[in-house]
Amino acid sequence: MKKIPGTLYHLGITTNGDNKFNLNIWYRNRLVFEKTKILKEKIVFNVLKLLENNNLIVPRNRIEWIIKEELSDLSPTSDITFIEGTVSELLGEFRKKSADEMKKIILIGLSNAGKTCIYERVFEGKKPWELMHSAATKGITYKEYKVGAMTKPMIWDLGGQQQYLDEYHAALRKNIFRKASILLYVVDVTDIDRFENARLEFEWSLNQILSFNPNAKINVFLHKMDLIHDKNTIINHLKELFTQNISHEVKFHSTSIFDESLFTAWSEIIREISPKTTFINSILKILKTQEGVQDALLIEKTTGLACGSTIDTTEEDVTIGMISLLIVTCDRVTREMELKTFKEFRLKTTSNYILLTDVTPNLMLVIILTSSAFNGEILNEIEEVGKEVTIQIRKLWIE
Repeated sequence: MKKIPGTLYHLGITTNGDNKFNLNIWYRNRLVFEKTKILKEKIVFNVLKLLENNNLIVPRNRIEWIIKEELSDLSPTSDITFIEGTVSELLGEFRKKSADEMKKIILIGLSNAGKTCIYERVFEGKKPWELMHSAATKGITYKEYKVGAMTKPMIWDLGGQQQYLDEYHAALRKNIFRKASILLYVVDVTDIDRFENARLEFEWSLNQILSFNPNAKINVFLHKMDLIHDKNTIINHLKELFTQNISHEVKFHSTSIFDESLFTAWSEIIREISPKTTFINSILKILKTQEGVQDALLIEKTTGLACGSTIDTTEEDVTIGMISLLIVTCDRVTREMELKTFKEFRLKTTSNYILLTDVTPNLMLVIILTSSAFNGEILNEIEEVGKEVTIQIRKLWIE
């Protein structure tokens, strides 16, 4: 794709080898114009007309030059699709990313906050009842996990007993927070008597990580929410308490080992540290432009983490978490019953249709459809585009 000078528009041109072309124009990340099988000499006209309709004037010779550059990248017999053309552009950008991007996560909080359970539930697949009597972490433990080919988060789990906290504040401080990109601070929402102590420790931890990495992401897990009756009151109180002296952005996650909340929280964090997230989301947005498609997600089967999503952040808490639980459950049941690999699943309700299809052995594409997709012709078209999207995501995933 080529950027149109002086605008926020990009254009892409593909051909099926019949001397006619497909023209697609994007505004930011949104497809705003699409026309297929047009003659070469009509391309400039269509681009200029779109710009004029949006009160933009770009000299014709500039448009001609951009189109000439775009066409020069095409083979006369190329059968490249629009999505393939988009992905090739994304891969070019991805290769520019540094391989040394930081993935070190600091997990800290007072004793008995449930820190270790927070990652063992998702990354190690432990059941809630297996975590009920977890032993306290002694000192610092290091855990490195692999989320498909997306990223390898290294979690530094810091024991919360006072004797260890004293050591963190002393000589260990530099080794702990140096090269860390994410702070996960865990608060036991039932431990009311220690809220103030937890706040002071949080402020210290935040200042330490920001001193080494000013761009670090700060997350607070309000944990054990299943034990709280008036959830909104405690959430609002803790948010106000923990941000009273903080100017840096802090993201709060209400979590419990008994529901989907940990999957939702970890999905967001993994997407933050993976350089592939932007490109995966761009591919999923292509799928979302299809008639009848409400949203699309890419989920890693063994952990249930969403590696990409088009779902609005205000709605993703329940949706991503519940779909993650569904896929993890189906995958485990399949393996335990020795049914080989979980390949495809369809769920139809009165208002929605959910399609789950394999991308790789550990990766699942989820397409959430609206009721309009119950039409057989529309559904078939979505399935065809879905197949093409899986091919392009697979190419991006293994790069």
